[in-house]
Amino acid sequence: MTTRTPGTVARIDADDGLLACSTLPRIDHVDVHLLQCGATTTPEAWAREILEGTSAAMRVRLRAGWTMLGIGLHHGEPDTIAGWPITHNSAEYVRLQGDSRIGLTGQLVTRVTDDGIAFATFAQLSNPLARTLWAKVLPGHLTIVRSLLEGAVERIG
Repeated sequence: MTTRTPGTVARIDADDGLLACSTLPRIDHVDVHLLQCGATTTPEAWAREILEGTSAAMRVRLRAGWTMLGIGLHHGEPDTIAGWPITHNSAEYVRLQGDSRIGLTGQLVTRVTDDGIAFATFAQLSNPLARTLWAKVLPGHLTIVRSLLEGAVERIG
């Protein structure tokens, strides 16, 4: 058993419960980061803090990355977080979904667990272009997700 320090972020494997949160017909990629903390708020509030509570410069960087992937964002519309439509919202988890013009469908799941907050990225890569582009952005994606979670816990405390 691994002991984690509160406020730390660790990359973990997706368990069956988290995999069940995705509605993608095929999952070509999944990464999960666990923020070890006491979950004192809802999954939606955590997702908002992670994706919208960051600096203006980071929000611009996120938007640019999502736009490069062809993901259609819906800023200013109800039932969205950082432009991603909310496709499920419960006390256990919130799921966001973005569809890309290049054949990538992404889902971001923020789930409250006994261990903390699990933030997962699911991707369905429907063609060679989507697979190639995802492979190129994946290292940066993993670094940014860790940074977003570490920033969120610092802001929330």
